[in-house]
Amino acid sequence: MRIIEGENDLLLTCTRVPDGIAILRCETRDDAVTLPDTIDGAPVAQLGAYALSERAPDLSGRETFSIRVTCGGSEPVHDANAIRSVILSAMLQSVGSYAFYNCRRLETITLPQTVTDFGGGALMNCRALRTIVLCADPNAPTCLQKLLGEHAGELDVRFDGGSPARLLFPAYTEELEDLSPAHIFQRRIHGAGYGYRQCFDAGVLSFRQYDLALSELLERHDFAVATRVAARRLAVPYALSDTARDVYLDCLRAHGGALLHACAAAGESAAISFLLSLGVLTAADVDAACDAAREKEQTAALSVLLAATGKTTAKGRAKTFDL
Repeated sequence: MRIIEGENDLLLTCTRVPDGIAILRCETRDDAVTLPDTIDGAPVAQLGAYALSERAPDLSGRETFSIRVTCGGSEPVHDANAIRSVILSAMLQSVGSYAFYNCRRLETITLPQTVTDFGGGALMNCRALRTIVLCADPNAPTCLQKLLGEHAGELDVRFDGGSPARLLFPAYTEELEDLSPAHIFQRRIHGAGYGYRQCFDAGVLSFRQYDLALSELLERHDFAVATRVAARRLAVPYALSDTARDVYLDCLRAHGGALLHACAAAGESAAISFLLSLGVLTAADVDAACDAAREKEQTAALSVLLAATGKTTAKGRAKTFDL
């Protein structure tokens, strides 16, 4: 077995494929995993089925070789539950089925634009997953729609390519209802998150469709999620039309007080500053947030809020701040 230096302690089982190298199995107990971009000068093009999952893939009959990547630690014994974040190889083209199966604590995946195939069940039981970072331009075709289809939970999606963008995809649930003794099932979907996952055209995210989807959240009175969607779009306004911006501001004007309150209780000072800078929150919103910050002893957040209380207009709105 060859040993190479890297950012992690990994035991890789690999095979050669026409486009480079496929990692069939990655064994590790590191919490932050960065897969190598190349092996033996060839690009890592594929991540195999069950590669990082709790369950080992069946590799019988495959011609494989092993590589130990080390940063000075001992040879790892695989622990899928230790993995919190994964950065995939920079030239990766495909992610196999069930690749992260039962990685129950996985929170963040970073992947390149080159990934065009994202296998079924790849994110099964990854219930802690919250963040997807795409190293791609927001107007480029990606595997995002396939990826979103594999995870029904809420996801914070960040485009980290030439132009930054940040979007919140709400959660949804689906169930099969048994309609008759013949066991005919009807699929029922609950939550606006499913509609948000349809905002694509030929694999490219449609920001116009995404912005129009806010109406369903408001119709459902899901104001807590709607305000968070609005805040993210306004904070990183890639391809945001003036009309959509006004709709998002109206959403925060009507319901943003609860979001400010939550940010104060959590001590999220930067988010508080941004919300105040929009100039749509009332003095009553700020006062309620101050009470929340005091109750939770969030002194930094309280300082930001108290600074705002001395800058309210006669109409009761907070003045804008420079970010």
